[in-house]
Amino acid sequence: MKKMILVAVLAAACGGKSKPAPTTPEAEKTEPKPTEAVARTETPPPAESKPADDSVAQQAALTEQYELGKKVYAEKKCASCHGDHGEGNPKNPPVMGEKALPEAAPKTAKLRKGVAFKTAADVEGFVKAKMPLKKPGTLSDDEAFAVTAWMLSENKAPIEKKVDASNAASINLR
Repeated sequence: MKKMILVAVLAAACGGKSKPAPTTPEAEKTEPKPTEAVARTETPPPAESKPADDSVAQQAALTEQYELGKKVYAEKKCASCHGDHGEGNPKNPPVMGEKALPEAAPKTAKLRKGVAFKTAADVEGFVKAKMPLKKPGTLSDDEAFAVTAWMLSENKAPIEKKVDASNAASINLR
C-alpha cells in the first residue's frame, strides 16, 4: 500500500508532462522567445471616437433646434398667417409643403418682392427681417435660425447639423 501511495504522489508531482524539446542554437534563431514576441508586438492606437461622438452631438443639437423652431412657430403665432401645418392660405404663402418657399418670389408677393430663396441663409435673412408680420425684426438670431431649420427640414432640405451663420449659405434648398 505504501508503494502505491508513493507511486501516486510521484505521478502527481510530475504532472504527467513530457520533457520540453531540447533547444538548439538553430531553434533559438528562428523562434522568438515569448518575452521577445511581446516586446516586438505593437499596440494599435486607440480607435478614435470623436467622429461618432461629434455626429451624435450634431444630431442632438439639430433636434434641439427643430424643437425650438416648432415652439417659436407656435408662440409667435406664425400659424395665424401660414396655417397650423405651414400650408398657407389665399393671402399668405405656404412655408411647408410642395409649393413652399419657391426660389423666385411669386408675382403677387408683397413682402418678398425680389427676394430669391436659394439657400437657408436667404430664408433665415427674410424670416429675421420680415417676420412675424406684425412685429418684424423681433426674432433673435437663434429663433430665426430655428424656425428656418424646422421649416426646411419639413420640406426635406439636406440639413445635417444645426443651422447657423457659419453654414446656412452652404445649405441649398434645391
